[in-house]
Amino acid sequence: MPVSIARRKSSSLDCLVEDPATKEHRPRNYLKALEERVALFESAEQTNPPTSSYHISPANSALLVGHQRVRGSTATPSEDQGSERSDLPGRLGFLDVTADQAEPQYLGSSSSFSFAHIINASLRSSVPQTTTAVGGEPDGLNPTPSPCLLPEHEVAITLSNAYFENIHPQYPFLHEPTFKRHEARLLGSPEARADTKSNYAPLFFMNMVYAIGALLLPNSRRLAEQLYASAQLYPQILSSNNLEGIQGLLCYAMYSLRSQSGPSLWKLSGLALRQCTELGYHRKVKMHILTKDRDVLQMELRKRTFWCAQGIDCAYAMRLGRPLGIQLAEVDAELPIDINDEAITKSGLQGSPRSSATEPPTSMTNAIHVIRLRRLWARMHASAYTANLLSGDSRQSYITQLREDLDQWLRDAPESLPRAGATLSIFCTKAWYEANYSGTILQLYRAQLAEDDGTTTHDVFMDCMRAASTVCRIYRRQYIGTTVKYTWATLHTIFLAGLTYLHCLWTSPAVREAVPHDEIIKTCTDCTMVLVAIAEGWGQAAPYRDIFEALASRTMSMVFGGKPEASADSQVADTGIAERDGMADWMADIDNMGMFSGFDDLLSGFMDDFTPLYDNYLAQEQE
Repeated sequence: MPVSIARRKSSSLDCLVEDPATKEHRPRNYLKALEERVALFESAEQTNPPTSSYHISPANSALLVGHQRVRGSTATPSEDQGSERSDLPGRLGFLDVTADQAEPQYLGSSSSFSFAHIINASLRSSVPQTTTAVGGEPDGLNPTPSPCLLPEHEVAITLSNAYFENIHPQYPFLHEPTFKRHEARLLGSPEARADTKSNYAPLFFMNMVYAIGALLLPNSRRLAEQLYASAQLYPQILSSNNLEGIQGLLCYAMYSLRSQSGPSLWKLSGLALRQCTELGYHRKVKMHILTKDRDVLQMELRKRTFWCAQGIDCAYAMRLGRPLGIQLAEVDAELPIDINDEAITKSGLQGSPRSSATEPPTSMTNAIHVIRLRRLWARMHASAYTANLLSGDSRQSYITQLREDLDQWLRDAPESLPRAGATLSIFCTKAWYEANYSGTILQLYRAQLAEDDGTTTHDVFMDCMRAASTVCRIYRRQYIGTTVKYTWATLHTIFLAGLTYLHCLWTSPAVREAVPHDEIIKTCTDCTMVLVAIAEGWGQAAPYRDIFEALASRTMSMVFGGKPEASADSQVADTGIAERDGMADWMADIDNMGMFSGFDDLLSGFMDDFTPLYDNYLAQEQE
């Protein structure tokens, strides 16, 4: 290995080794020195937690994410002089192990600093630099959102109620009575709010719950962004390798679920799921551990948190066409107890759990039923969306069993809980269960439709047609002219439903004959209305709207046997070519959004079918 000699300012000599991968010169004992420093800083961290602040840019100075400010510490001359040393722990999570590797490798538990840095950078980047005015144009008068104080008592209660009535019934990873106790204490005491060292966790969760609640309410987006920024003043949550740390990640996931910007839901749920796995939440607690001194509340929240993380991961793995974070074969965790939040305490249960479908639903009943659906999705993923697919009769038999289980799931759907406030989410309603049942049918048969080799039965096409029509109808009723706001999942589901509907019409002549024309018009109109409404508030959804409108227009022209919009034959041909070129542009826009992989099998297959069929249709029209 080539060696160079460098002369230091002190005129002494130091032997350096050139790294062949990076061409950097390092001391011969570089690795040993780093290992000694790791041991030194790990020892120091255990006795004296770090108080140094992270480096932040002026643009993000409002989003201070350092232990120094959060804990109320002040800078000292020794801290200023040791700035290089204070930054070292943040670099120690990833170290060079060998001289020829191209990228630093993770070495273990010393990476807690790095994890907080990485995830907080992602979270800060989700705060928009400018807000969007009415009509979708940037509003230069509104600067980047900065942290704000907690809302007034009445506003805070409205926001937390919106969260616990509309989000908590589906994602119950928090404990409402515990949150309400912290809320009452901190909202009523300025002195307690100022003690961020003791109350950083409650303050973080209050800001995040209020931010998510604000996203649900009309005309509260600016407040949501400010509260989201305030929550990032407490980065200790994400550095905690415990239940609170996972709950913090899931809070960010809930914000991204409802926001037009935010960190990747798939990434956040994956991080949460990995931490659950590391802590053993995916495994059943052994009976010999269940002592009389157990913390029942903690054990229930462990189960809830794991199943929420698994459910989000599974849902977005299905939608994005990606691997599951954990296979069901590796999971034996029990389902949460079906009992109201108020009945769960650290010392035990204050009542009997729900044990029969004839009993009234609890605050956990609907969430448990959603967990069962997500587990069904995980089984579907293993059968239809993995590299090692079942073959022939085995696959068909498995799909038949999944369909029977899905039908039973819908029959067992519990009643809805009464709401005290406005309906800001369709969850826990009969419409939600019907829409998810129909959407699951589309997911179940999607691979068969995309890979159709002539063996797909008429019944499968008709089932998919009915399911797609149901989704479009329910979404139009629930999202047009109501207080319910759409989400990223709304866009995915409605687009998949509309695309499947058109695909069946083009592919199956029997379907075209069986479905009434007025039903085709109604379904296409329902889907278009929802996509138009989403695109009006979210510019990135415009390619989905445009591509569906173009495909729906040509499909109805084909079905009804009428002329396309252009009058002359040459204009018709030119229009067809132009629309196919436009289709490629729209598909590229969807790909750039990072969501194309969830549609590429069906959309690409549909375009392969659409092009020759449409060209043949144009040729017949010109004759």
